[in-house]
Amino acid sequence: MTAKNVSIGKTTDSIEDLQILSQKEAEKIAKTLEIKEGKKLTFGFWTSNFPELICEAVFSKNKEGNIEFELDFEQSTL
Repeated sequence: MTAKNVSIGKTTDSIEDLQILSQKEAEKIAKTLEIKEGKKLTFGFWTSNFPELICEAVFSKNKEGNIEFELDFEQSTL
């Protein structure tokens, strides 16, 4: 599993706004990824002004060959 980091939003943004930003960024990333079947890519979504973890996004390829993702906000340090 490969981990990458993405910076979005600020620590002063609301949790709801950060969740929306995370969803939108994950949708953009999913369109650009090439993942082999059975592999997963993990991205940490961090605030850009002071590094706080918003969530982790795990990307994988489904049976139809499309890239899908799950956002895990349980990992947040906010």
